[in-house]
Amino acid sequence: MIKGKPRLGSGLSALLPDEPRSGVRMVSVDQIRQNPRQPRAYFDEAALDELANSIREHGIIQPLLVSEHADGFELIAGERRWRAAQRAGLLEVPLIVRETTPQQLLELALIENVQRADLNAIEEARAYHDLHTDFNLTDAQIAARVGKNNRVTVANTRRLLNLPLPAQDAILKHTITAGHGRALLTLDGQEQQLTALEAVIDDELSVREVEELGDLAKKYEGDIARAIDTIRRKRASRVGAGRGKTRDQPLAPASQDATSSDDREIGREMQKVLGTPVSFTRNGRELRVTITFYDDEKLQEFYELLSK
Repeated sequence: MIKGKPRLGSGLSALLPDEPRSGVRMVSVDQIRQNPRQPRAYFDEAALDELANSIREHGIIQPLLVSEHADGFELIAGERRWRAAQRAGLLEVPLIVRETTPQQLLELALIENVQRADLNAIEEARAYHDLHTDFNLTDAQIAARVGKNNRVTVANTRRLLNLPLPAQDAILKHTITAGHGRALLTLDGQEQQLTALEAVIDDELSVREVEELGDLAKKYEGDIARAIDTIRRKRASRVGAGRGKTRDQPLAPASQDATSSDDREIGREMQKVLGTPVSFTRNGRELRVTITFYDDEKLQEFYELLSK
């Protein structure tokens, strides 16, 4: 089943034919292989199962984009659909063939994931690194190709690769956020960063607390243990003050953007299930949930989930 496809943005859609059926082939899934430069390293198993169920019932709405080689086809865009199609038991899938260079192959895979907000910050940073080192692209050139606002955005993302590997892995697994990672980079050296990382995970420190931790570490001339202890004592003091409030001294109302660690954990779990960005905004006791969809495929998956 092939219907009119949504536009993914000028970078990727410019390579697709104006008429969706033009050049569409049905090819065995066994003739298709992964893109070795696929930036995305993590594929949520539950989300793949949901997509497989949708494909089993409705077919693949949007063809895969591939390059052709003597021994088969290599994916440019659509690896989630390809994986899910195999789970659904499909023997053939629709695809569109494009000629690409190795640089274009990486760029297009990156563009698709960035535009759909599918990439983790570390996956994105590694893809930028490959474009920079393998193809000698500047941060400004990378930003222009993937539709980022400016070179600073790309440079700041690439800086996350300066974190020790355990911190990068924590971002990949959504244990901490990219904001935590950037705050950890203000600490002096990997030893301090790794010590702070343990505290971030164990104590569920906010990004602001990690930033404060960096300031304290400088103030205490590198004594990271003392800085962490100070953060913990401040937090305990705030909790104690809150418990001491009476009905005549109410707690200050939550700010418009305040979210708890429980909110963030639920948001992370929802994002894993839905495979699309989920954000919470609190205003007092009210909670607003925002789910962002970048194409019809994601919206279809969400609809199928709600319909069960």
